[in-house]
Amino acid sequence: MAEIWFTIHRSNLHQALARVMGAIDKSSTIPILSHVLLDPLAEGVLLRGSNLSLQIDAECEAISIREPIPFAIPADKFKAILANLPENAEVSFGPGRSKDSIAISAGSSRHSIPFLPAQDFPLIPIKVELNWTEISGKPLAAALDKATFPLKKTDDRPWITGYCLHPEKGGDGMVVATTDGLSLARVVAATGGCPALPSQHAAYPQVILPQRAAESVRKLLDNAAHGVLIAATDFILAVKFDGVTITAKLIDGTYPEYEQVIPSPGDNSIGVKMDALSASIKRVCVVIDDAAVDALYLRPRAGRINVDIVGRDGGAAHDSLAGEIEAPEDLEICLNGEQLSKMLASITSPEISLHPIMQSERVLVRPVGSPGETYVLSTMRPRYSAMERAE
Repeated sequence: MAEIWFTIHRSNLHQALARVMGAIDKSSTIPILSHVLLDPLAEGVLLRGSNLSLQIDAECEAISIREPIPFAIPADKFKAILANLPENAEVSFGPGRSKDSIAISAGSSRHSIPFLPAQDFPLIPIKVELNWTEISGKPLAAALDKATFPLKKTDDRPWITGYCLHPEKGGDGMVVATTDGLSLARVVAATGGCPALPSQHAAYPQVILPQRAAESVRKLLDNAAHGVLIAATDFILAVKFDGVTITAKLIDGTYPEYEQVIPSPGDNSIGVKMDALSASIKRVCVVIDDAAVDALYLRPRAGRINVDIVGRDGGAAHDSLAGEIEAPEDLEICLNGEQLSKMLASITSPEISLHPIMQSERVLVRPVGSPGETYVLSTMRPRYSAMERAE
């Protein structure tokens, strides 16, 4: 019988690996970053993935541990092996065919794959003791999801690519804010608590969480009602739940006092049903040739809201829908249709109110029944010649 170091149920392994994959960089030129670490401990086996900026640890219950020998194996190969094993398989690990390989066995199946030494696997250092705060995780996951639409992947202003997290003023929740310099989202998460956040470099306590880390946190906390632990330092944000620990390096920077650019509602308002507006926008946006210049026009006319687009190359589309209008008949709002669609996709309320603030070239958007959500869109400069052709 081949030597066995430790054995784990396939279902436990598969779940733990899925959780750490969010931190594994499959295209990295550093070989160890495309690997997953398996580290047998007294309580079970720890799986770890890392890309140097994001680290995810997942605890995995073991059937037996005979030799607590850690190693790192290629994550993609390991994932493919597990995907093709029966759900109830017992997966064993031991020495492979050569001194540089690990054997993975389950029933009549046996694979031998190369490994890298566990001591070479990177670890995000935490230089101070973390002060953990318990929160409700699901509201934070929902807020991260709703605030996604303004984000850019890259920018010469690093802070603009991440999520700003800060305490709710006058409450015990957390606020998630994002912006691309033109659009803005601010969502309050009723977490029931907020960790102590760094404040020495900013006007208010805050951290800026990178997109990839935020997506891993969102997935982990999507159904987490209680029992989530969260902590922060000047350099990292850490989250614990259900045997998983996410440690993420923060974006180094200071988030601006964004609330100063959120306009007051003003006198003009347009109330619309979400499903009707979303469907109308999808119908007219099919003629967009260049989203950067093809503006979507919202215009109240005769008790209805006209939705129009004229494409750069001459295509045009028109639709209309009912709404509760408190605005002059000659009002014309020009918006980026794709950005508006992304914003609407993040809103779950059945109705929204739009407040065009023409003097500041912004539109304030508030979901009805969700006072903790605020969105701001910047207007586009209208192409009047194109609209004249549309009419």
